[in-house]
Order: sequence, then structure tokens, then C-alpha cells
Amino acid sequence: MFVAREEELSELSSLLTKKSSSFTVVYGRRRVGKTETVRHFIKENNLLSLEVTGVYGATKATQINAFVRKIERASRGEIVAVGRLKEWQDVFFLLEDYISSLGSEKKVIFLDELPWLDTHRSGFLSAFSEFWNDFCTRKSDIILIVCGSATSYMINRIVKNRKTLHNRVTQKLNMQPFKLRATKKLLEAKNCRYSNKSIVDTYIVLGGVAKYINDMDCTKHQLENISFQCFSRNGLLVTEYQELYESLFQNSQWHYKVMNLLSSKWSGYIQKDIAQALNTSASVVKKVLEELELSGFITSVTQFGKTTREKVYRATDSFSYFYNKWMEKHQNIEWRNVALSQQYKIWSGFAFENICHIHTDEIKEVLGVSGVNTQTHYWSHKGEKGTQIDMLLEYTDGSKNIDIIECKYHDDKFSISKKYYYELRDKISVFNEQTKSRYNIRLIFVTMFGVVRNEYYNELVYRDVLIGEVM
Repeated sequence: MFVAREEELSELSSLLTKKSSSFTVVYGRRRVGKTETVRHFIKENNLLSLEVTGVYGATKATQINAFVRKIERASRGEIVAVGRLKEWQDVFFLLEDYISSLGSEKKVIFLDELPWLDTHRSGFLSAFSEFWNDFCTRKSDIILIVCGSATSYMINRIVKNRKTLHNRVTQKLNMQPFKLRATKKLLEAKNCRYSNKSIVDTYIVLGGVAKYINDMDCTKHQLENISFQCFSRNGLLVTEYQELYESLFQNSQWHYKVMNLLSSKWSGYIQKDIAQALNTSASVVKKVLEELELSGFITSVTQFGKTTREKVYRATDSFSYFYNKWMEKHQNIEWRNVALSQQYKIWSGFAFENICHIHTDEIKEVLGVSGVNTQTHYWSHKGEKGTQIDMLLEYTDGSKNIDIIECKYHDDKFSISKKYYYELRDKISVFNEQTKSRYNIRLIFVTMFGVVRNEYYNELVYRDVLIGEVM
């Protein structure tokens, strides 16, 4: 079953009209749908193709043997290796022979999990570079697509290669998890009869990872699915957290540590505080943060009114949040009871705020300002009236407009109480005081079921957005 990914498919389809061979890099976290998107593109356009997938942890000899067998099978015995090939250069020469036998129509060479093919001191990358530089670029019919979950490898060794592949990549696709809209589309395609709230509850746990969503059993309640996937002995996600980071990053212990730390505090940390908390150097933390952000596990926002060096890093990967809070030390719990507890409801409120951060562009679309340049900030003030704003949307079009966005997750319409009304007034007052009233403030709520339009709403709130409007 394949849904969404319209933007990625459009980018891939543009390669069909190019008058030269193309080299596309596809990267993104494990199970996000990279392979299925490339396969769908090939099938949709009825293209000749050869797909080879690296084998995790396999030796050079095993990788070469599997690659050669794929070529031989695809050629139906017309292209056969003479003897047992031992070097990657010979493998790519065999691949060139196969490609040359196919005619002049556009064809796809799809190397999936490329980092796994490039074993230590195997000579893979130099042979691969020679294949592209000396063979593919002389032809006009090759669509070379390489794919990998190990984002740091794909960026540093391929996209930013300063040697034989320097500036050779013609297109890169950074595939992120689905947003709510695509998640809903996938669930509907599976005939899951879930309400918007159940879809949000699912997203709070699984995020928009296509494989996680696709493995849900639509004959079961949303809570039953989460209970089975995350807490059953045979559940897909019971060991996923460890396998996820180990498959993506070298020295993944630092990525674990950073994610565990960021998952413990919704408002996030600046880089200096992360290094201090983990008792390591700023250079180690910087590299880890860059790789986690490229992979879509975290996001960084600037602190309003401060230098860009003081970015706040926040974990935005839903599953990592859920794992660190509920799965790591609670494998023998009765999930339904926990999910209905007050403790989980409070936690879900913070998780809902995280969803709002992920869907900033969609919220802007609902507000009718999707074409306006903005920056998202975190802001806090320490003092007698200490306060913080977790989601501040600054319009950078010279208008001096700023939206303060409050995200509230409730089972019914949210009602602004008298106490909360004064808290909001104080928050806006302190912000105006600290910024010398230079900005036009709009207060916006994002909720599940809306906001009661009482006297407090009418005085303070510019607009409330239903999360269903972004789905």
C-alpha cells in the first residue's frame, strides 16, 4: 500500500526528462519509506531497473557475491561473472556490461542501503565513483539512485564528498516522517476507522513513521495496537529504539545519550548545557546534534532576541519521546490502564505541543500566512515574573507581527479559566516589557476540539486552530 510522497515522486519524475544521466541521493531514518518510494516511482513509470541492497554487517565477499548474483539474474544469464569476483571495480565493470546490453531507454540503477555495501577498506567508494564518473556521465539514459538510513554517511561520504564525488550529486531527497495529513491518508487507505483524536493519539506514540503506521491492525482499537507493538514480546517496536540508532549512526552511544537527555525536558537544551550534562566536549556534541537534526530526530530553534549560537535543541521524534518515558522501564505494564491515567494525560499534553512544533507550516497554512517568511523561537525571562513561551512565531517580513501559540490537548473544548487568563496576560505583559513593546502580539490556540468562547477568549485570543484543520 502506497500513499502520499507526492513531492518526492515529483522530484524523481523530473529525472525522466533530463537529457543526461542523473545521480540522486535519498536519505532519512529507518522505516520511513525510502525504498518503497523509489520502487513506486519505478513501477509507476514502468522503468527498467536493477535493485541491489546492502547487507547489514556482512563481509566484503558476501556483499560482492550478492551484487553479482543480482546482475546475473537481471540479465537472465546473458551477463555472467567469470570466476569469483573479489574486487568492487570488477563488479562495477560487470554492471557496466549489463547496462550496455539494455538499450537506450531510461533505466534505474538503485543501490539501497549503500553504507552497508561500503565495508571497511573494501575499496567500494572509489570503484563506485569510477563507475559514475567514467561510465554513467558518458551516457544519457541512467538514473542512478542511492539510498541509505545512515544519514551521517550519506551526507558526509556522498553529498559532501570532497574527492572523487565532489559536486557529482544532481539531486538529494531528505525523506522525513509523514505529517498528520499523510498519516491520516495511510490509515484511511488501510480502512482504519479512527477519529481525528485517535489518529493524534497514535501520532503521539508512533510519529509519522510509515512502517510503524502500516503495521497497525485496523481490526483493533488504537490502544490495543500500541499495547501490542510497544509492550508485547513479539511487538515490532519492543527493540526498535536500540536498533534504530545503531543502524543510523557510528558511535551511536552518544546519540542515545543526547536523545535520552533531550527527551527528559520538553523545553530542550542549548549545546553548552548538553555537553556539560553529558560530561563531554562541545565538538562531540555538535557533530551528534547535526546528525540527529539531519535525520529528523531533533529540531533547533533560536532563543528570541539572543544570538544564533544559543539555539535550543529539542527532541521532536515522537517514538523516542514515548520510548524514554513509557517503554524503557515499563515493559510489564498494562498499557490500557496507563493510557487512561492522569499521568499519561499530562504527558500527552506536552507531546501534543511537540506535534504543533512539527506542524508549524500546516498551522501557518490554516492561518492564511503560508506565504509569509517566519522564524520559530523559544523565549524565556527569569525574574520576579519569570515566564516562558515555547512556541513564538516571528514574522520576518518587516511587519513586527508575532504569534504566541498555545497548544492545549483536552478531551473536550478547552476553557480559559480566570486564573489562566491572568497567566496569559502576565506572559504577554512581560514579553512586551522585555521587548519594549516593539511587536504586534497575536495569541493563537491550537487544540483538539476548540476553545470555549467565553469573556476571556474574546478579550485575548486572536484565533483558535483545530488540529483537524491541519490533517
